[in-house]
Amino acid sequence: MLEDLLAAAVVVFNWQTIAAISLGTIVGLMIGAIPGLSATMGMALLSPFTFFVGPLIGIPFLIGLFKGGTFGGSVSAILIGTPGTAANAATLLDGYEMRKQGKASEALMGALNASLVGDAFGTVALIFGAPALALIAIQFGPHEFFALVLFSLTMICYVSGRSLAKGVLAASLGVFFALIGTDPIGGTQRLSFGLPELQGGLNVIALVTGLFGIAEVLIQMESFGRTGKPAADSIGVRIAGTGMQLGAAATHLWTIVRSSLVGTFIGALPGIGSETSPWVAYGLAKRASKNPEKFGHGAFEGVVAPEAANNAVCAAAMIPMLVFGIPGDIVTAILMSALIAQGLQPGPFLISEHRDVIFGLFMSVLFATAALYIFGRLTMRWWIKVLTIPRPLLYSIVVAFCVVGTYSVKSSSFDLAVMFVFGIVGYAMRKLDIAIAPMLLSFVLAKILEESLRRGLIQSDGNLLAFFERPITAIILVLTALVLVTFGYLELRRRRRGKRGGNDETA
Repeated sequence: MLEDLLAAAVVVFNWQTIAAISLGTIVGLMIGAIPGLSATMGMALLSPFTFFVGPLIGIPFLIGLFKGGTFGGSVSAILIGTPGTAANAATLLDGYEMRKQGKASEALMGALNASLVGDAFGTVALIFGAPALALIAIQFGPHEFFALVLFSLTMICYVSGRSLAKGVLAASLGVFFALIGTDPIGGTQRLSFGLPELQGGLNVIALVTGLFGIAEVLIQMESFGRTGKPAADSIGVRIAGTGMQLGAAATHLWTIVRSSLVGTFIGALPGIGSETSPWVAYGLAKRASKNPEKFGHGAFEGVVAPEAANNAVCAAAMIPMLVFGIPGDIVTAILMSALIAQGLQPGPFLISEHRDVIFGLFMSVLFATAALYIFGRLTMRWWIKVLTIPRPLLYSIVVAFCVVGTYSVKSSSFDLAVMFVFGIVGYAMRKLDIAIAPMLLSFVLAKILEESLRRGLIQSDGNLLAFFERPITAIILVLTALVLVTFGYLELRRRRRGKRGGNDETA
């Protein structure tokens, strides 16, 4: 394996790949630093442009964008109290308080150092965990894949926002849209309504670009007249002379390591992603702290814990995507589409059939970790100026990227129509407080779920009990049931507490 990594390092260490990683990281930092934009949107907008270059140039660009965007959201969270991405929402609690106390430099560099450590943990897990797990995944049949995807779908419970019912509704819509096109087993048309453009199903890039790009523009348009441009003096911070703050990071090294492990573990679980791990890490850091009362009032641990966790997710979330063909989160779902467009089908045989390319991507992930720290350190002061760009101009550019990116995939005007339709759908979901993540995850996973279920039933002559007769399948199904029961219990207990609190206030 070490020989493979060394050979891959030689292949990847060329100016094209290094330039792609560097450019992706810088673009990701910029996108993440701007409130309203995110790594997810950036991936959706720019992934079509990677289809025209080799996999060891296009995919490393997206990996750099993913990592840069994840950290970049902490810049606006700390400086102006608005998280650039959902993954940085927990960072805001103490980061913005530190900024108000004149400790913005310490908070930013602490977040960067923690992100570096978390990123390293996730990358090591990917490089050494994915090949080992692939040896096990090769033994998987349709029964095991059905159980694994079903388990992944239960994770929708954790990304449904404040309403599980709305999350289930969004997931159901995702399944419905995934059914449009051709039956994967029989080859017959379904839900295409006689439109030849729908025979191949909905273009995932058009769907994602609409849900995240166009929908966000529509949301931002509502406030253009009120807050077209943030005041430059409202940021009021100078990054020059921050120093590396290694002493402060070393003082809280165990918090950073623990949070990195949390992010790596959660990232490797399909469907949860970077929105959950920061809050788990933040809660553990607060529970383990000698001064928990400082959390929410400018605690340094409250910044480094979530930042280490959310960056650890970046590489770890690629493990289930590469090995099982099941995205670890929304961003890796888009990354999986980019891999497929490059002729690389994620799954158990991907590493064995394209060993040189995959190990090249592993080394790209490692190089992207270094690029994140280098460019994050060098360009920190730039993002303060980016935050002052008038939003009408900024989102006009976003719309242009949406149109060009979607059209360039298949040169289809129908895909543009799909993009705008789902932009309106995404806007309506945002206004109704319906989480978009369950819809996208179910859209991606539904096709795998259906095909594996039907193939399994064909192999077992329609006997459903065959799914429980296979040890791995039975274990995963039991775990699925336990997750559902546990979540149901916690949800019921939360509602009971809410009712008691309401009764106490009434009394």
